[in-house]
Amino acid sequence: MFDKLKSLPARYSMPLLAVFIVLLYVVTNKVVVPLVMKVMDSELFLVPDEEHEELGKISNQRTDFALLQCKAAMKDENQIPETAQFDDSIYEAWALGGRTYVIRSQVTVPVEGQGMATRKYACKIQFAGGDVGNAENWSILGIDFNEPASE
Repeated sequence: MFDKLKSLPARYSMPLLAVFIVLLYVVTNKVVVPLVMKVMDSELFLVPDEEHEELGKISNQRTDFALLQCKAAMKDENQIPETAQFDDSIYEAWALGGRTYVIRSQVTVPVEGQGMATRKYACKIQFAGGDVGNAENWSILGIDFNEPASE
């Protein structure tokens, strides 16, 4: 087929290009786009959510356990000393969807030569399901600290 196209005179190249572009447009609009839309409307990529949880700022049993897991991770990874004191009474939590949470609170840590300093931190954590008290069901996605402020 390509040999026949090569043997055509050059004057037919522009009309053939125009026919090819029109054919490509028609195939795209009449075949490809409807197929893609049908797949998008199907439940092929739908991830079932067993429970409905409001997005945004929340406070419940799961966020309490998320805070505990964040604190344990910070100590396990030696990001803070064992003598650090957490202020759990003022923590805030946000649900991001997909059992992912952001926990924000503060911790008082000893600073060399300055005594104690309060540092705010944020922890992004995801719950895999199962028992909320089991540390293996939680994944720390990131922990971020602000600069220490002297008291």
